[in-house]
Amino acid sequence: MNAEQAPSPEPVEPAETAGAAEPAPEVAKAKPESELSIFQLVQRMNVAAKVKFAFRADKEGRALLLKETSRLVVMAVLNSPKITEQEIEMVAKSRNVSEEVLRVIARKREWIANYAIRLGLVGNPKTPIAIALTHMNSLKTRDLGFLAKDRGVPEAIRLAAQRLARARLEKGA
Repeated sequence: MNAEQAPSPEPVEPAETAGAAEPAPEVAKAKPESELSIFQLVQRMNVAAKVKFAFRADKEGRALLLKETSRLVVMAVLNSPKITEQEIEMVAKSRNVSEEVLRVIARKREWIANYAIRLGLVGNPKTPIAIALTHMNSLKTRDLGFLAKDRGVPEAIRLAAQRLARARLEKGA
């Protein structure tokens, strides 16, 4: 059945259609800030406003701010009291994050207590090798095997994962 053949539920008068179409261009030109999406709102902010917004943003807003290139903004999001461990895990696994941010994550005990965050840090090629090696001993043998085969991590991490996995397997056998 074509659109031409489909019966319309109610006839629409031309006066109603014309009245509804006129305000649309005005709304597109100047939306009030309350109607802007979070993405548009963040795009219009300067760095200082983004840092302030980081402390009161919801999960979607924090996710956008974590992708920022400014380290000040990302650090403000990490220091936000609302940030969750799942969001920290996402940052730890992200390959687009700076080394300094990964160092901050590695320093916080309550975050490092989470296994998924430790695994994300060790598997991230941007994590400093010393930090990755420090946390490698706490990883499961199965995850060490995956790390040993991962070409995305530095060679030193791969070799250390191979040695540790092999030593654990020999000890257990």
